[in-house]
Amino acid sequence: MNFDHADRPLKKIFQEHLNCSLECGQVLERLFANLDTPDSYIRQIRQMEEKGDALMREAYDELESTPYTESVLLTEQFAKHVDDILDGLNDTARVIDIFMPKQAETAARELLSITQSMVARLLAELDQYPGNALESIKHCREELKAAEAGADLVYHEWRKSHRRYSTLSLLAEFDWTEILGILEKTTDDCYHAALLLERITKQRFRAAV
Repeated sequence: MNFDHADRPLKKIFQEHLNCSLECGQVLERLFANLDTPDSYIRQIRQMEEKGDALMREAYDELESTPYTESVLLTEQFAKHVDDILDGLNDTARVIDIFMPKQAETAARELLSITQSMVARLLAELDQYPGNALESIKHCREELKAAEAGADLVYHEWRKSHRRYSTLSLLAEFDWTEILGILEKTTDDCYHAALLLERITKQRFRAAV
């Protein structure tokens, strides 16, 4: 898929969306540090998610006007995972708004940090498109796979430790299990977005032969 063929290039839309996710993650970090006064942070995150929705509507409108090919299918799948990253961050804030936890778990901060690094790496690779070398996008995908595995380990170790030695109430443990689960799934979406960007890049190379 040529991200740059449209009146408003898809590449630009996806870059704006990933930057929105990075900004959202920064606000979520501040929310974790100020759980006693969450409302303004939750409102900011909701506004960023709404901005992301508008960007994705624009992207899908452009894709719908393009003749359907394998490349368009891959781009639609890439768009979905990019959108799911921002949705995951917003869902984290929404669940916090419902549960009203008193103090952020260290594992939540770790998972958010991993997510932020994955989004930044994905954005850096997207910035190079369509000039990416296949080796570069391969390295990106491998780095994000390793980060996803690290997130899985953080989530698993937190659940294991709290099953055995938890100092949280049962209700608080349930709440943080859900919050951490959302963040862990968001790292999955980061990885799958990188995987699809690699497939799009390979498809572009094949089409050029």
